[in-house]
Amino acid sequence: MGLIIDNEDICEKFKGLLEEKYFIDKSNIINDFNKLIEDESFKYVCITKPRRFGKTSIAAMLVTYYSKSIDSKEIFDKLKVSKGKSSDNKEKKNEIKQYKEFQGKYHTLYLDLSSNVFSFETLDSFISSINSKLKTDIEELFPNSKVLKDYDDDIVLNLKKLYKKTNKKFILVIDEWDYIITNKKFTDKERYNYINFLKYLIKDRSYLAFVYMTGITTITKEISQSTLNCFSEYTMLNDNQYYEYFGFTEDEVNELCEKNKNLSFENLKSWYNGYKSYNGEKIFNTWSVIQALNLNIIENYWSQTGSFNELKKMINYDIVGVKEDILELINGNEIKVQLENYEVEVIRNESEDNEHVKEILYSKMVTFGYLTYYNEKISIPNKELKEEFIKALNDKESDMQYFYNMIKNSDEMLEVTLHKNVKRMCEILDISPMEKIIPGDKLDHENLKRFIDYSYFNARTKYNIEEESPCGHGRSDIIFLYGEIIIIELKVNSTAKEAIKHIHRKKYYNGLKEKGYYGNILLIGINYDQKKVKYSCVIEEYNNNMKLLSTTKSEAERKRSNELEINGENKRLKSSSIIKVAKPHEKSLRIPILVSVFYVLSTSSRLSLLVYDSLKIFHVLKEVFSFPSINFKIISPRTLMIIHFVDVNDFSRPPSSLANSPIHGRTIKSRNDICNFRWIICEPQRSQANPSLLVTLAFKKSSNSVVLGLVESGE
Repeated sequence: MGLIIDNEDICEKFKGLLEEKYFIDKSNIINDFNKLIEDESFKYVCITKPRRFGKTSIAAMLVTYYSKSIDSKEIFDKLKVSKGKSSDNKEKKNEIKQYKEFQGKYHTLYLDLSSNVFSFETLDSFISSINSKLKTDIEELFPNSKVLKDYDDDIVLNLKKLYKKTNKKFILVIDEWDYIITNKKFTDKERYNYINFLKYLIKDRSYLAFVYMTGITTITKEISQSTLNCFSEYTMLNDNQYYEYFGFTEDEVNELCEKNKNLSFENLKSWYNGYKSYNGEKIFNTWSVIQALNLNIIENYWSQTGSFNELKKMINYDIVGVKEDILELINGNEIKVQLENYEVEVIRNESEDNEHVKEILYSKMVTFGYLTYYNEKISIPNKELKEEFIKALNDKESDMQYFYNMIKNSDEMLEVTLHKNVKRMCEILDISPMEKIIPGDKLDHENLKRFIDYSYFNARTKYNIEEESPCGHGRSDIIFLYGEIIIIELKVNSTAKEAIKHIHRKKYYNGLKEKGYYGNILLIGINYDQKKVKYSCVIEEYNNNMKLLSTTKSEAERKRSNELEINGENKRLKSSSIIKVAKPHEKSLRIPILVSVFYVLSTSSRLSLLVYDSLKIFHVLKEVFSFPSINFKIISPRTLMIIHFVDVNDFSRPPSSLANSPIHGRTIKSRNDICNFRWIICEPQRSQANPSLLVTLAFKKSSNSVVLGLVESGE
């Protein structure tokens, strides 16, 4: 056994794998490869998969099985390959025959083209080191060979001469074939020459009985004037032949769980499954499954295989639509796209900033194992990879960090929601203002929903989540189903209370018992005020018979509801061209002492009745009638300072029916004060909105209520 010929180290690696507790027998791939031996049309096989999918393990097995210098009969007679794999008896017999015929028949050449590359300054020096190792092996295995006497600097010539002297063909196994291309150790010209070297070494060489080449990146069929189109390629996008040998199938992981006893198949499945084969069969990440089983801990092992800065860089490419797509993928959605293999030609020609096409980028992400591709759709395979995507969002220089913050806070968001802490809910939502998260986008219901999805992101691990699904008399925004039920309705520039009313109108909670959910029901209304960049929330809790248990609303919601009520009336008042006399005695309303009744007779001569508290009166007078100056304040919750208009103009007195009030301008300090007068009259004021109007504000006590009259007086 040598350094390249019948490599000793890689053989020992396979023997070590056999001793592992969680070894999975993938030896049937040898039955497949035996059928290709010395077939000039099919003897070149290139299989590319992401890192940690067992590519090197397969290479080690092939070297151990085929190598003439290695006695492997005892090893492989215990494995599946020795029994054949075909369901057809005749074919199975032929497989067993070939198994015996090809075992230990060939010398193998094993080249790990990533090994120690960075210790060489030039590509020529790296290739020269391979040739030197080959000479060492020839001296060991063929000490009397005439090849040694005139050993050439050209490795291909040396292999040709060795084959001519021994009449024994080689099986060539190349690992990490694309490393020199992807890591850009050498110059562009050297990398181009590297492809030429591979062609020179492999294509149409009579000394090769079979070639197995593996790596991460696929070969392009035409690389400038140099071609490696002799290979049959099997990739993450098109492998319909060998997919089951790379990664673990669900049956294999079930088998491993039976050995482990501690970790459940379902937990392993959610974390490490999800890579889809050409027919939709799901494949597990080999490395992560073995690590979890050995340590009895389910966690993210992907980060141990490489830095996620690579993924961060991909996400932050300035390609239109990519960031939006990434957020959709993180949210568990699939994206329809047509992909082709991400090839070395693309890598060789790309610079830091010239990847312009989304399809190329997504092909790259599939090739490197960040995404999976099936039925013309890309998706994030599993929870392990989703964590990598979320970590990649944490970039202070990127607008994507806001989504990272939301996801990071989503556990707390769910907790405070269940505790009906609407104040903290609004604080969490306010962490990432909408105009920063969705720059340039129109703020609408869809964008708000996307934002809320990420605010409750981790709820997906506990709840069955339905979005825009038919229920009641419509489609709810979001429903969380588990023990308790959470129904969320969203509004923009409205009120959270209106969102709650919408839930009741549509009866989204109907039919929950029929689905098997009997817990309490939280109705959550969330409104986003675009102008103030603030959220307001209302939560109503019901039992499963829809009996109200509690109501909680945020301070912002109370203010927002008040302002919207006023703004709605503002529009109505401003639409009236003439304000006529509204006589308080024409209609009366009994309400608590600090609430007043405001009468307006519109141009349609129809009397309208509005109820306002003292703060709203102030807002209406100032904004609707455009009075120049108003002195007004609340002395205490039960004490009201009468409004006093300030203006230098000499206005006429109000109508005599009101002008004779004995307590004009007086301060109301208690309920008893109200009982001591019939009217409290303020100075008349001319409206700037309609200068022909003189308006007088008057308070009148009636039983235990106060009536506010607005009286018009012409000039």
